[in-house]
Amino acid sequence: MSNAPVVVLGAGPAGASTALWCADLGLPVVVLEGAERLGGQLHAIHPPLENLPGLPGARAEDVAQSLVRQLAAARIEVRYGHRAWLDPSALRVHCAEQGLSLDASAVVVATGVRHRALGVPNEQGFLGKGVEYNVGPDPARWRGMRILVIGGGDDAFEHARLTAPHARQITLVHRSDRYSARAAQQAAVRGLPGVTLRPFTVVEAFEGNDRAERARLRGPKGVEALDFDVAFVCIGPAPNTEGLPLALDAQGYVVVDRLQRTSREGVWAVGDVCCREAPTLSTALGHGAVAAKAICAGLACGIPIAQPPRATGPDLLRIEGLTFPARIGVYPSERRRTQTLTFTIEFEVNAAAAAPTDALGRTIDYAEVAATIGAILAERHFNLIETVAQTVVDALLTRFPTRRARVRVQKPGVPQAGSSASLEVERAR
Repeated sequence: MSNAPVVVLGAGPAGASTALWCADLGLPVVVLEGAERLGGQLHAIHPPLENLPGLPGARAEDVAQSLVRQLAAARIEVRYGHRAWLDPSALRVHCAEQGLSLDASAVVVATGVRHRALGVPNEQGFLGKGVEYNVGPDPARWRGMRILVIGGGDDAFEHARLTAPHARQITLVHRSDRYSARAAQQAAVRGLPGVTLRPFTVVEAFEGNDRAERARLRGPKGVEALDFDVAFVCIGPAPNTEGLPLALDAQGYVVVDRLQRTSREGVWAVGDVCCREAPTLSTALGHGAVAAKAICAGLACGIPIAQPPRATGPDLLRIEGLTFPARIGVYPSERRRTQTLTFTIEFEVNAAAAAPTDALGRTIDYAEVAATIGAILAERHFNLIETVAQTVVDALLTRFPTRRARVRVQKPGVPQAGSSASLEVERAR
């Protein structure tokens, strides 16, 4: 067995679980954490953890402190303030700021996620000054305020629910009318006094002087300004995969197999950084056990740990069910009202070629696809869905680095037939 340690990048729940299991299996292990404390996203979760098996109602902060004690008891070395990058040519981890280089028997990426930014003008400048990513431990802090919540998932609806008893009014805007929040989360918010849901609405910019005071919105009625006291950006997470020479999926998450192995021999990934489908504490803790046991089995045999075969050639990335309001049709009444168009988009990407360069992580961003289509439809009236499809596919080919794109548009309620119309257009560079 190699004398070099297993190097774990990140000390959130997944990284801590990996380290504890490695120590229990007799593997030397070192944990490198960019922040100054252990726990990762646990420090951003303030409501009780009602769905943590065996510990209903546990506080995330208490779980983080328990992990600190466990790693200390196991004598696991944790180095804080170390932002590391992985040498793609060898199992070597570098921390440039500390002048540190570590050879590793295996590397486990547990770098987690961060709050995804809207990327609109003035967002970063007003961060902490009217623009927030988290409600914080005391929702009553926002008492009497006009609150803008941006997003359609669990996080957005939870922010609306937590602040509703204290806020003067809450406006929740989302880019479509399809909310990804769980039914229970939506039910807890819908119908609350003072809460307004505005679908098909996007934020184009934040405005103000010393702090954010209003948002420029674009919706079915065009552009308007909405005054607020605080805006919560809740559009989901973004994986921390910068500087990692690994195969990533279209949203930037590390691609792994059932043993948490990545596209690089000797490199594993665990937790939220590789699991956008179920970013939960339970998943993170389980990933750590899987990776540690796989690493131990490979190292104990004294042979390289074989990596899973990777597909070659083009891969198809498909996005279904995007819905947008549009003014479309040749009849005068159709020029005055909006109809809902449904899009299915297919891009051609090459995951195998992108793996060594991280290029796949910068190919297709779902939110940008939706924003691109939404902007096109908001600009003009169309006579035919064929024109819509052609305009959209040309814009996507220009905007994203894909060799080929296919756009299918479905329009309900064709007046003369009483049925829907559907059209598909494919274009290549």
